[in-house]
Amino acid sequence: MELEKVREIVLNIIKDKEYSLYDISEEKIGNDNILQILIDKEPHISIDELAYLNEAISLELDKIDANWPPYLLEVSSPGAEKELRNYEEIANSIEKYVYLEVADANYFGYLLEVNPEYLVIKLNLKGRIKKQQIAINDILFIRLAVKV
Repeated sequence: MELEKVREIVLNIIKDKEYSLYDISEEKIGNDNILQILIDKEPHISIDELAYLNEAISLELDKIDANWPPYLLEVSSPGAEKELRNYEEIANSIEKYVYLEVADANYFGYLLEVNPEYLVIKLNLKGRIKKQQIAINDILFIRLAVKV
């Protein structure tokens, strides 16, 4: 599959709308080739929107995929607990509840502040509210989290 061509098609379909392209990937599961396209929207994307986008993307892909091996198209959202993959995604998540891992600890808390050197999260540690500053370079993994 030509993922760069798929990216162009998706970006053309979602331009001038409130959607953002999170990721495109292809995967083989059993005998099936899966083309997965993850699209996001703030504050969330609905099932109806994903169905519309699936149809629009499928129609455009039909125009170029004649020589591709058979595949299944999956258009979905990255989910409520999507990974924050770069500084921009982290900076756009201020005031959101996050989970993050550093070498010696894991934290759940509200993201209060972000700059290129560190972030600050508000934690609830055994009933005590505390602000924790964490160096950006120390973060091994960070994602949005659902507070239950």
